[in-house]
Amino acid sequence: SGMIVLPLCFMDQQHLAFSSTLSIAANIYVCVLLLSLFASGWRKPAADETDHDCCMLGFGEGNVTMVSALMQAAVVQMCILPMYEEMSQRSPRRFAACMGFSFAFVAVLFVTFSGVAYFVLGPRVSSNVLLDLPPGPFGSFARVAMAVAVIGVYPILLSSMVAPIKHQDGRHSRLATLATFAIVICSAVAASCTSNLGQVNVLSGASQVFVFVALSPGLAGLFLLGQRGIAWKICMMLLIVIGFLVSCAGIFFTDNFVEELQAKCMWNVLRAVD
Repeated sequence: SGMIVLPLCFMDQQHLAFSSTLSIAANIYVCVLLLSLFASGWRKPAADETDHDCCMLGFGEGNVTMVSALMQAAVVQMCILPMYEEMSQRSPRRFAACMGFSFAFVAVLFVTFSGVAYFVLGPRVSSNVLLDLPPGPFGSFARVAMAVAVIGVYPILLSSMVAPIKHQDGRHSRLATLATFAIVICSAVAASCTSNLGQVNVLSGASQVFVFVALSPGLAGLFLLGQRGIAWKICMMLLIVIGFLVSCAGIFFTDNFVEELQAKCMWNVLRAVD
């Protein structure tokens, strides 16, 4: 996988439009597959009695894990500047319109995917939902499609990591090239040593809550926006502190806590498992 994505990491984002389109198509395909399974009445066999009901409203320690997982999928602040730099006919208004449409689409996709998958696969769903899809060509194609999606997204995320080096030493900086090789090799080694995708996503999301949601905007608000009043500085400090606490909670709570949620659930809906 590292050898596949490495050449893509040296391409401009405008040349990655094709792979990005495939990534979007792959996500839509998996969502449509789950919708078809739901409409056909297929349900993953229940593992135990707690797997018959879906909790529609409940609060517990698993909510912290949910926030961390959501942040892993939704935090894109680090990609904004590289995307804007390579945008054709760029302007703040045009970029804001693109971001608004993109986030609206992603919100609908996330809600549809998570809701339908919860009903189809149940509370005991694997942290890697692709593992719970039914056997057959459609499920196998979904797994291959999502692998393509990862390949399409990887260079975009990596470009944000090496962008500061490129701007400091030039676009074709040797240091940026070495950094690209190092990042790809390290991520490939880490992936080879890790089998729990869910835990990786939760830990990554929890760390991003502090770095990209709290620390970076907090420091920018304190030092890069000119002289502000004491109330503004207090708000920025509170943002950093609260982000740090939420991040620590996310690192500590990495499980879904299914039993606790079912015990405290305020609104259960039967999955209609045969």
